[in-house]
Amino acid sequence: MKYPFRAGLAAGLAATAALGRFERLERAFLGREPAYAPARVASRLFGSRRLGPLLRWTYGPSLGVLYAALRARFGPAAISFGAAVALGELLLMPRVFALPRLGGRERVALFAHAIAFSLAAEVALCQARSASPRAITV
Repeated sequence: MKYPFRAGLAAGLAATAALGRFERLERAFLGREPAYAPARVASRLFGSRRLGPLLRWTYGPSLGVLYAALRARFGPAAISFGAAVALGELLLMPRVFALPRLGGRERVALFAHAIAFSLAAEVALCQARSASPRAITV
């Protein structure tokens, strides 16, 4: 891929937007808004839920750029990347008080959330690649 930063940014934006639909399933599964919802994280970190969209729209695209860079260099599977993100969030975010310690169902939902993001980013990257003139071979 000639422009992995741009492609990753676009993939991260697309995957972040796609998670909006997935979050309805999470709420139904958990019966409430998850502790890792951007508005709840913003409230814990900054005292205001209003900064949730800012967190969402910086963190998601940043993860898209990271995924595209790792994928271009090492080729990790989307599911592995999503699981690694979820594990990192599970272990590190409580240490900076962004999340409480998560239990059972919420852990499962966090892993599903992160994997759904990475799969959506992978789809966006594949679409970008197939739309690229260099991707067409004769």
